[in-house]
Amino acid sequence: MKRIFVVLWLLSILLTAGRAQKISAGDRAHESSATLQAQQSSAVGRAHESSATLQPQQSSAVGRAHESSATLQAQQSSAGRAKKIITLQQCYDSAAAATPLAGERKLYSQMTRLREQNLDVTWLPSLDLNGTFAWQSDVVDLSEMLGSVPLPPGSLPAIPHEQYRATLDLGQMIWDGGVTRNARAVEQVVRELNLQQNEADIYRLREQVNNYFFQILLIRSQIEVTFALIKELMTRTKEIASGVENGVVPSVTLDVLKAETIKAEQSVLELIFRQKSLAEALEQITGMTELVNAELILPEQVITGSDLKNNPDLRLFETRNRQLKLSKNLLKSQRMPRLFGYAQAGYGNPPGNNFLSDNADFYYSLGAGVKWKIFDWNKNSNDRRSLTLQQQLLEVRKSVAEEALQRLLTLKMADIESLRKAAALDEELITIRKRITATAASQLENGVITASQYMTELNSEKQAIITAAARKISLARAETEYMHITGYNE
Repeated sequence: MKRIFVVLWLLSILLTAGRAQKISAGDRAHESSATLQAQQSSAVGRAHESSATLQPQQSSAVGRAHESSATLQAQQSSAGRAKKIITLQQCYDSAAAATPLAGERKLYSQMTRLREQNLDVTWLPSLDLNGTFAWQSDVVDLSEMLGSVPLPPGSLPAIPHEQYRATLDLGQMIWDGGVTRNARAVEQVVRELNLQQNEADIYRLREQVNNYFFQILLIRSQIEVTFALIKELMTRTKEIASGVENGVVPSVTLDVLKAETIKAEQSVLELIFRQKSLAEALEQITGMTELVNAELILPEQVITGSDLKNNPDLRLFETRNRQLKLSKNLLKSQRMPRLFGYAQAGYGNPPGNNFLSDNADFYYSLGAGVKWKIFDWNKNSNDRRSLTLQQQLLEVRKSVAEEALQRLLTLKMADIESLRKAAALDEELITIRKRITATAASQLENGVITASQYMTELNSEKQAIITAAARKISLARAETEYMHITGYNE
């Protein structure tokens, strides 16, 4: 029995240290931890009572266990009885907010805004500064062309061999064939596609949250049943002790019960440390705190159907298809004519188109123009055909994804139905197992059966309880995963 007190003492120290690291004195106690400590104190009390009869030399270990238990109880009582209640949906929301992926939405919005600003520039006037200098080896000689005309010498101007000019060119788009409008539509759907991809990536975090959340619930149910087993073994040890003293029960029976108690204590320690690591992992992914002692609420899902329209991955296919369609419209608009206006002001020699002037001067010109690429060797048409083929390929992949998800739903529903039918018989099985164990306990006290035979029936009862609790949790998890596949988001 000494090992029982040592284990319980270690558990109390572990719980005290865990709270000292994470919470202040005002928030340390939780109702779930208080309930667990009450079970420990009750078990220690019974064990201390039996040890006074069987092993007086263990009084110092008992005293230490009671002292540790009393200290933890005092801390919990002074800290209050508030308990933190956590739902699965709260974990989903916290994980979505805590993940670095949440920052992508802002970046995508900024990228789209910059691209749209660039598209707006299309309708703003363009201003360019140009300069040229050229020297011509041959220019028109008017004296040779008009040599037969009687003109005074030097009356005909000489065209200079060097030409230079500096110009300021202003351009304004009047109509671009709808290119800017369609490009803006493409940018909007690209932004939507990026945001949906980000949503799908965050949505997949729920799989990890489900794994940690339901494992914690499962381990806690096992801890609860194992503590009940330890309590039962302590009670049985006390009752058997008098039988051993009277010679009715062999002394080896006590050794068997002590060995089984030690095994149960080892299981509790392993489960507690496992629960602690899972709670810390859940805290890391959600950014929440105090999950080790928080009460996790088992979700109750209502399956409404097998419609996959809200599945984030399938919605990506639809948005991608719209992007390809809008890209085809953009290519069509690029084949339309473009109308523009222009203005030019400059200084040069010769000024403007006055080639007969040999004096540098200022000049300007105004005008409008149209540009239409009437033949591009079918480049634009081939690009549109390529987008059409991509749409067809996308439909094929979407069909494959839908079929795979439907198969998953079929398998998951089969699991749900089997768990529901099995769970309906759990209560009856547990009731029968308890009757069998009670009979075996009476037979053990009277020396009719051995301790090993009694432990077989007791373990069967506790295993039935653990299995029933695990089945209930597995059913809730299967229903949650079913709704996760459909994309249902509450």
